[in-house]
Amino acid sequence: MPPFSRSESPPEVDDDHLEAINAVIARLRGKIVSQISLPGHVRGLRTLNLVRGYLQAHLRRMIMFVDGGHAEHIAGRPLMTELASRAIYENVANYCDFSEKLKPLCETMDYETIDDLVRKSSFTTRLPDLLAEHGKDIAAPNILGQIDRMNRRYPDFRSAYDHLSEIVHPNGLGSVVYFARMSDTELTFFDKAAVPERAIESLISASFMLLFVDYELNEIESRLQRMEANLPTEI
Repeated sequence: MPPFSRSESPPEVDDDHLEAINAVIARLRGKIVSQISLPGHVRGLRTLNLVRGYLQAHLRRMIMFVDGGHAEHIAGRPLMTELASRAIYENVANYCDFSEKLKPLCETMDYETIDDLVRKSSFTTRLPDLLAEHGKDIAAPNILGQIDRMNRRYPDFRSAYDHLSEIVHPNGLGSVVYFARMSDTELTFFDKAAVPERAIESLISASFMLLFVDYELNEIESRLQRMEANLPTEI
């Protein structure tokens, strides 16, 4: 069953866009696998499959945020849906940033640098104790830099992310404005939200960004397959 129905979608999302969003979620869900082998007997194949493993892990994150955000919408917790929507923007930006770094390395078949990239990217952190132990090479990149790079591809990306950030942080849009309406004489509070329907609008808009993920995933896999076709069968 498609995650988003016509009845819950805002009128500005036309049927073609809604169909595209549901279709890309279905395609990405269909690309999830339970295992990837890490052979040691073929030069380079382990590195290529580590790349695939990295992509699989992040693909699961994004699908889980879509499913979780939608479940929270159904459960009547729109603020949790807004959190999931913001997370999708971050994950899309991170995914596409990794892809843009990887693709030129695939073209030059630079296995050593690819291996270095995927290993560092797989274990990025901002925890000081882990950075002290393993070195600053695994320092997680600044998410706002990745968001800004995505904004070059989709001009409203940063503004949508910033608006969601205002909501999920304990600022005005995420607290008093989110749960109350004020008149000259009183504050009226709403248990779910003053405008609960905006959360599903945010989630649908965030899910539209998965089209970039689908494109990049296909781009990377085509490059990995070309590299795999040129691998020797012996070490």
